[in-house]
Amino acid sequence: MLPSRLIRPPAGLRHAAARGATLAARAALAAGVAILVAGCAVGDAPPTPPVSPGTGTSPREVNVVMKDYQFIPDVVDLVPGETVLFHFVNGGLAVHEAIIGDMPIQDAWEAAEAAHADPPPGPTPAVTVPAGMEGFRVVVASGERKDVRWTVPGVVAAPLILGCHIPGHWERGMQAPIRLVTPGASPAYTTTTPTPAPPMTTASPPGSGELPSQAAP
Repeated sequence: MLPSRLIRPPAGLRHAAARGATLAARAALAAGVAILVAGCAVGDAPPTPPVSPGTGTSPREVNVVMKDYQFIPDVVDLVPGETVLFHFVNGGLAVHEAIIGDMPIQDAWEAAEAAHADPPPGPTPAVTVPAGMEGFRVVVASGERKDVRWTVPGVVAAPLILGCHIPGHWERGMQAPIRLVTPGASPAYTTTTPTPAPPMTTASPPGSGELPSQAAP
């Protein structure tokens, strides 16, 4: 029998086989990543358990984590007319805010806060939007938690969005859709009559109308 060192395949074949194995592994990894990304698309958010709507005496607790620069969960399920107790937790390093409203409300806050980006030293300028465009707003400092009770409008004429308009945050993707669901059912979009929604009460804590970078706790 020939010694094993004499029957080893040529170096070129060994290198080709190694390259083939590496390419196969890379292809398998790429396929796995593609499947994962497809499953995580915003429109394919996994359904949550059936929702029992909250009431004025027993609000449903809803946790929202703010990070740099996203909301968790990336889709928030609410029942029209229910009362919820939001727990907003800022797990990021920057101050964040939560604004709930339709696209015109989001645009109003984006314009108002962009006008006060990088303010000079001195008193914090007030941030305001036109009357009727306030929506729901709460500002949360880094490492802080704020609990806010809110009643969802019973009739919603346009899709609601959860957004952050600290300058630059919205454009980095800090926004999430509000998905309106049927009481007792797993999340599914609800159809509503296209009539004007009732005014939403601004839920900002005292001082949150100031420039967010120096907002009071």
